[in-house]
Amino acid sequence: MRRRVLMVLIIGLGALLQQLIPPWPIFGGMKPPILAALALHYALRRDNRDMWLAVCAAAIMYDGLEMGTFGPALLAFPIIGVLANRIRTEVFSDGLVSQLVFGAAIGLFCCFVTLLIYTVSGQRPFHMGLALTRLSGSALLGTATLPIVSRAIIGLEAMIPERRAYGWQ
Repeated sequence: MRRRVLMVLIIGLGALLQQLIPPWPIFGGMKPPILAALALHYALRRDNRDMWLAVCAAAIMYDGLEMGTFGPALLAFPIIGVLANRIRTEVFSDGLVSQLVFGAAIGLFCCFVTLLIYTVSGQRPFHMGLALTRLSGSALLGTATLPIVSRAIIGLEAMIPERRAYGWQ
């Protein structure tokens, strides 16, 4: 129970942090995908129930804080979560190379889904140069974000005391 509460609090802190970080003009106005990295981290390390809790909470917070309609994260995060949860036994999720590759993949996939939904719905115009800048920038930001977020979560979860097998517990 404590781990789930801590997971939801970390996702809330990640949403706050993602809102406070300004967009980077060099990457086409993209922000680091902190909530996507949180969803991927929990999908790689937790069981199916906790993965769905993390993915849904992160997607709702991401779409609620974004300047468009609900949809991009509600479509992208569950796909990321299910795929990562299925391959979690075959990959070394703590490896730096794995985290760099997965970080680039989540950044690229989330940006692609967002561009696709906003272009199809007519909310934002499509410009090929800006789209390529955003896609490459989001892949680079995802590459840098996932290892940092993963190490921070592992450190926070290590500070939780273990349950004792005796006493009132």
